[in-house]
Amino acid sequence: MADRDPDHWLYRFSSEEWLRAAGKELERAESALRGKQQRMGVAGARRAAGMAWNAVLARAEDDAYRDAYGRSYMEHLHALTRDAALPEPVRAAAEALVHAPLASAIVQLGPGDTRLADAARTIVEHARRLAAPTATA
Repeated sequence: MADRDPDHWLYRFSSEEWLRAAGKELERAESALRGKQQRMGVAGARRAAGMAWNAVLARAEDDAYRDAYGRSYMEHLHALTRDAALPEPVRAAAEALVHAPLASAIVQLGPGDTRLADAARTIVEHARRLAAPTATA
């Protein structure tokens, strides 16, 4: 794990800070989805999952592992869908976020659908386990 570096895209935050930011982003995404703000909710859910995965990458010792996940949140999500070492629910959650439409042509009655926030939560929770001080990526 590299030292903290405010000028580096990955090391500008600690793993704990990435996870905290992911949690806040997930709250905003879920609220947006509940309020039927699809674009904001989907983008936020993707960001939350990507931020959480940055926590894992920041702790990773293997440069090839970090490189395989790319730099952007969407690159992280695409890589998550392909990583056979991950549990199927995590890969499926990433797949749902990758393919989620930013707009919906369906008019929903009642509260909005928050399943994409649940998908992001699956990734965030797995990232928390992997980024724990005793875990290794």
